[in-house]
Amino acid sequence: MKVLDTDFARSFIRMCNDGWTFGWHESNGGNASYRLRPEEVTEVRSGFRTRSWVRLDTEIPTLAGEFFLITSAGSHFRNIAHDPKRTLGIIEVDRTGTCWRECWGFKDGTHPTSELAAHLINHEVRKAATGGESRVLYHCHPVSLAAMTCVVPHDSAVFTRTLWAQLAECALVCRHGVEVIGWEVPGTIGLAIETAKAMEHTDAVIWPHHGLFVAGVTMDEAFGIAHTVEKAADIFCKARACGMPNVSRITDSDLVSFSRKYDLELARRHVYAKPHLDAPAPEPVIIREPARQEPSMLPLDGIRTNVPGTFRFPVPAPEPEPAPEPASQPGPEPAPAGPLFTMAPAARPEQRSAPDPVGQGLAPAAHPEQRPVPEPAPQPESAPQPVQPVPQPEPAQPVYRFYPKPRKR
Repeated sequence: MKVLDTDFARSFIRMCNDGWTFGWHESNGGNASYRLRPEEVTEVRSGFRTRSWVRLDTEIPTLAGEFFLITSAGSHFRNIAHDPKRTLGIIEVDRTGTCWRECWGFKDGTHPTSELAAHLINHEVRKAATGGESRVLYHCHPVSLAAMTCVVPHDSAVFTRTLWAQLAECALVCRHGVEVIGWEVPGTIGLAIETAKAMEHTDAVIWPHHGLFVAGVTMDEAFGIAHTVEKAADIFCKARACGMPNVSRITDSDLVSFSRKYDLELARRHVYAKPHLDAPAPEPVIIREPARQEPSMLPLDGIRTNVPGTFRFPVPAPEPEPAPEPASQPGPEPAPAGPLFTMAPAARPEQRSAPDPVGQGLAPAAHPEQRPVPEPAPQPESAPQPVQPVPQPEPAQPVYRFYPKPRKR
């Protein structure tokens, strides 16, 4: 029988295509693998080809002689359903568990994913942890889960309690919780080893700022774990985006009651860990930029001119009001331009103008040909009126002349 006509191949292709439909595989991101059963190998062995052996970076003795269906390096998940012979392939591990070779697929010179070491090492770990039942490994890049790693501490207990508190189904499907490992360079042995340590007691490992690595007995189980974890993370992100305080969640006591009702063996290190969500969240520290010191501006005629946060044009200084025009009666003409101080002969008292208010003999300068201002006619005694001084025009720059005091006779 042809490989693409088998049930395991069709189920594998559907899992990869569903991940692409959900937006978990941008560009060539993500990879997956499946450990074939002995009867499935016998069913498709007639279509295998013989290639040279390639040395592994590690030893996997418990996987000696096993066959794996795995995605190719650089393949786009959007193309797996349309061109499976180029984007997929089957490899065989030798009898010593130190080498591998291609058996089917990998058209046009492609080769297994760069995470091959991580897949083989974790297949060995999950095979030992589940008694040989676990056969699927699936790696994807869920959007909400990657965003969640930016705001939740990278602590496995805290991360698990946060996911379980959002969705009851997450505790039902992912009963062993999730493990969060430190940052490792993708495609390295270090990432494979750290993931394998976590896979000893869980089937879902989070790579911060990278993606999710899950294991399952079947394709449906592996994809279901990834889908449930991502849905809980999506609920968490949407709840935080509402801008409201978190007023409702699944508490620790609710989880204990839930596990008793459905006979679940939830991981004690996660259920009875110090609750992260039950404690009040600390107030966020917001550092604001200091406000600029704006010059104070007085309101003019009761109109606000200093409105914070708005642009203001500079308010020009008010223009001086023009001086009032003098009364319509003859007055002294303005003095011509000349020296500021000149010597003038003493004038007789009857020719002098109004008394100097300063008392120092200083009075505004007058034109040489200026006639003395006639005094107003005396008013009758029956109706005395105060004598009004003759208004004098105010020059722009007052010019004063010195007059000596008259001698006493």
